[in-house]
Amino acid sequence: MITRLVPLLLTAPLLAGEITVEPGPFRIVHQFTATAIPAEPALISLKPETWSDFTIETILDHGSQVKKGDLLIRFESEAYEQQLEDLGRSLARKQLELATAELDFAKLKAETELKLDAARRAKSEADDELKYYQEIAEPAELAELEQRVKQYQFRLDAEKEELAQLKQMYEEDDLTEATEEIILKRQLISIEAAEFELANVIRRNERARTAAMPRKLQSLKDAAQNAAIALEKAEANLPRALETAALDLKGTQATFEREKIELERLKQDGALLEIKAPTDGIFFHGSLEDGQWTLGDLAKALVVGGKAPNQRVIASIAPTGAVLPLFARVDPAIARSLAADSTVAVTINGSENVKLVGKVTKPADVPATDGKYPVTVIVEWPEDLAVSPATSAECIAVLYEKEEAISIPSKALQAAADGSWNVELKMTEGKTQSRPVERGRANDDHIEILGGLEVGQVIVVPD
Repeated sequence: MITRLVPLLLTAPLLAGEITVEPGPFRIVHQFTATAIPAEPALISLKPETWSDFTIETILDHGSQVKKGDLLIRFESEAYEQQLEDLGRSLARKQLELATAELDFAKLKAETELKLDAARRAKSEADDELKYYQEIAEPAELAELEQRVKQYQFRLDAEKEELAQLKQMYEEDDLTEATEEIILKRQLISIEAAEFELANVIRRNERARTAAMPRKLQSLKDAAQNAAIALEKAEANLPRALETAALDLKGTQATFEREKIELERLKQDGALLEIKAPTDGIFFHGSLEDGQWTLGDLAKALVVGGKAPNQRVIASIAPTGAVLPLFARVDPAIARSLAADSTVAVTINGSENVKLVGKVTKPADVPATDGKYPVTVIVEWPEDLAVSPATSAECIAVLYEKEEAISIPSKALQAAADGSWNVELKMTEGKTQSRPVERGRANDDHIEILGGLEVGQVIVVPD
């Protein structure tokens, strides 16, 4: 970018470092380079969902004229087809795994309910058995034991009574002594047997009261406690196991859905393996956006065998008959000077003899990432002037102009501490005097003076 400055014409200095103040033309002219870019180019970018290997198989040459639907770029598809097939098989396997997991979960859910019901029944039955034994069975057993002792005691008493009666009877009758002895002896044996059986009953009763019945009671208590513990564990662990299985099932379902989505996304990416022209126009390698044609590292990538990058514009089409404004990026000083509808002279390289005029649209309020401000110039191109996209042009803007102005070299102006400006004015007898002045606009090497100097005065210009 070049800034062209036209300084004030001064009379020759009387001595080196001195100039005489004279009026003359003062202009501020800025020149910048702009590029003709379609206002609405068709941008071609690769924004795949999942596929990343876009190796170029065929690509049209840069600058090719294309019709809508023409094949621009074809990418290699063998690896893509293989991955598509692999993912399809994997998804089919995941679907079978999901069906098995869903069946297992349904069974586990039913089994969990059955196990919980069984644990509740077991506790209820154990509690009922314990209660029945404590309230009915145990008292009945104790009563039965007492009754058996009474029965055997009664039998013993009866045998003894019978012996007493036999003795009394034998003392009163005339039976033979041998017969009496046999009968009495037999009765004594019966008494001895009854005593033995009574002792056994008493012993067994004692054993039942002190050991068997307490053990049975303790066993029933243990069974009831174990059933309660088992129920508590079942009610805590079985739902947890079911919940864990439910989470596992959800994980399997999520994996299946992810792979299903991935397969669909991969299928969608298949459309990117052939890039066709969205409109008639000129095919450009690189980007025609942000008011400039950008190729950069794409020059090496956009060749047969090259790998096109993702998530960025890789090619563009300048539509046939598209409006071609001029786009430029200018320094902040120029951007501040350019106003909306400013007129600029435009020169096309190779057609310098064609007089062109452009209008500046409102410059951007903020700079681009390179620190320069985007500027657009609208030009009505003559029909007989062939202007192609990416054509370079020189723009000249006269931002300020006075035919009769007083200006001095920039280095002749001195800043004061209070913000004012001064020059060294040559007085008579070679003396100098600091003179305050009012400054105006500035170009590269001269500054306009609006007040404080008069025509014919001599000022000192420091080396």
